[in-house]
Amino acid sequence: MNEKEDTNPYEPPKSQVDIGASSTVAPYFFTTSALKLTLMSICTFGLYELYWFYKNWVLIKVRTGTKIMPFWRAFFAPLWAYSCFRHIKNSAGENNIPESLSIGLLAIVYFIAQALWRLPDPFWLISLFSFALIIPANNVALKINNQLITDFQNNDQFSGWNWAAIVLGGLLFLLGIIGTFLPEVPNA
Repeated sequence: MNEKEDTNPYEPPKSQVDIGASSTVAPYFFTTSALKLTLMSICTFGLYELYWFYKNWVLIKVRTGTKIMPFWRAFFAPLWAYSCFRHIKNSAGENNIPESLSIGLLAIVYFIAQALWRLPDPFWLISLFSFALIIPANNVALKINNQLITDFQNNDQFSGWNWAAIVLGGLLFLLGIIGTFLPEVPNA
């Protein structure tokens, strides 16, 4: 009997999936250090948050076998944050990892924080700090990865692209802050 006949086509994918020719195993969740999440979120004006959600939805899709669209779940992250946080909390519970993640509150406040970008100057800046609401979920996901994967390596190193985003985005961020607080010059 060949291997194809031995597999059950209705069986969901394994929780750890081979991700290519290397012997590396995909993490249970996409995690990063709080420092990297903070810097990248601020310097990319929140795009890194979407990346964080996208990577997690891809891993959730592979692990659960559900027919979801990770790109759109990340694109509409304020609407899908609760579901992502619930996956993380449920996985922690299934693996006997103690956590106190209040996913309902985190998701509601994340949704509100994302909507605050429409506020007038300088109050729109509050929305840039919505990444802080992802950090507790990221920390629980990190505990899960550390417990389930023996040689897990967290995504806490800064790549060249990360540094480029930090430098360019940081400069734009500083210019935006300066422009927000400069007094307006009346038209002559």
